[in-house]
Amino acid sequence: MEKNESLDILASSLKGDLKYDSTTRAIYSTDASMYREEPLAFVYPADDSDIRQLIEYAHNHKTGLIMRGGGTSLAGQVVGSGIVVDISRYMNNILEINIEEHWVRIQPGVILEEMNKKLAEYGLFFGPETSTANRCTMGGMLGNNACGLHSLKFGSFNSQ
Repeated sequence: MEKNESLDILASSLKGDLKYDSTTRAIYSTDASMYREEPLAFVYPADDSDIRQLIEYAHNHKTGLIMRGGGTSLAGQVVGSGIVVDISRYMNNILEINIEEHWVRIQPGVILEEMNKKLAEYGLFFGPETSTANRCTMGGMLGNNACGLHSLKFGSFNSQ
C-alpha cells in the first residue's frame, strides 16, 4: 500500500483532522526553535479513540508520533519526520476540579493561563509560571518538564 493511500485510510477513520499536503507539512516542520524537519503528516485528534488509532498506525507503519501543544518549545521537541499530533484544537477541556483535594483533571491541550483563570475562581492555581503561559499547553509542559520562574518556591511536578 502506498504511503498516501494508507494516510487517506487513516484520515477517513479519525474523528479529527489529518493533513499531509506540502503546505501543512511545511508549517509544522518547526516550532519556536531553530530546528526544522518536515513531518510525514499532521493531525488534530478529536479524542482518546483517535489517539489510540494513531498509536496503532504508527506502530504498524514504523513511524513516530510527535506530540505537540502550543509549539512553544525552544529545543525542537515537536519537530520530526513522523506524524505531528496537535492536541490543542479539540482536546483542550477542563474535565473536573476537586476543590477540597486541590486537583484538576484536564485534557492535554488545556492552556496553562486558561486553566489558572478557571482555578482562580476557587482560590487555586497551578504553580509553574512559564513565560509562554498564555499559549503553552499542559501536555507540552508535562512532556518538557517545564517549570518557570518560581519553580524553587513551588517545587517540580514530582515533589509531593
